[in-house]
Amino acid sequence: MLKNHGQISYGWLILLCLALLLLGCSSKSPLEDGPKPLVSAAPSLPFSPQPFYYPSGKESFAKIAAKHKINEGALRRFNPRSQQNVPPHNQRLRIPQRNRDAPKVGPYYYTIQSGDTFSNLAQHFHLALISLLQANPKVKPKQLRIGQRVVIPMSNRNKNHYRWPVDQPQIKINFSWQRWGLHQGLALATKNRQEVFPIAAGQVIFAGEVRSFGKVVIVKHNNKQQSVYAYCHALFVEQDSYLSGHHPVCSAGKQRQIDKHGIYFELREAGLPVPPENYLPALPWPK
Repeated sequence: MLKNHGQISYGWLILLCLALLLLGCSSKSPLEDGPKPLVSAAPSLPFSPQPFYYPSGKESFAKIAAKHKINEGALRRFNPRSQQNVPPHNQRLRIPQRNRDAPKVGPYYYTIQSGDTFSNLAQHFHLALISLLQANPKVKPKQLRIGQRVVIPMSNRNKNHYRWPVDQPQIKINFSWQRWGLHQGLALATKNRQEVFPIAAGQVIFAGEVRSFGKVVIVKHNNKQQSVYAYCHALFVEQDSYLSGHHPVCSAGKQRQIDKHGIYFELREAGLPVPPENYLPALPWPK
């Protein structure tokens, strides 16, 4: 009897497994919905993202902000390179979902739209791509999904009152990984012997020759950051002198990295290089 009972129980077990298998096949597989959105450090939203906004060319930032029921300041912070009070019609704007998505101190939170990449987001917000990747370690850049939330590691650019070291700067190589390794600063093309200014007031802690960088000036600022100006043609300051920020430190020489007139600019904090474009004023979109 025990033997027959075991055979009957075993048969029922097979039938039960078959039933469960058929039930699983008839139900909708989670794979049919496609891959799940990747998790990021940004908070989720209970509503759908807004599309890009294309201004008419006649609307001011204030009117566009009122139209979308957000603060003008938040809209401007979300579009730092659109610096005209009336954005032209060919400058596509990104609209924050809420005012707190673009706080004055940062970071910002952005909802991925169709066609977005980390590269064009870095260009739009004028920050280093490396910083964007580091701020979203769980996000795979090649698998961005519409509606996904990401962190834009932007802080208040104006808190240090920095200026660009040259007028109308042309960035040829930014803070980025290159085939030779990390390019720790900016390669800027300039006019021949163009005046180079310190980004802010400070003390000259070095002015002289450095192997492979030619004539170099290093300025220490009040916030303990240091700015470096290399490939200079001529130096206009001496070591230990104090600068107001209005006097040029050197004239631009030959930028060897790009084989053009220009300088190499670097920003350091606690002895380590940081992306200069995260701290300097956002440059306007080229016309």
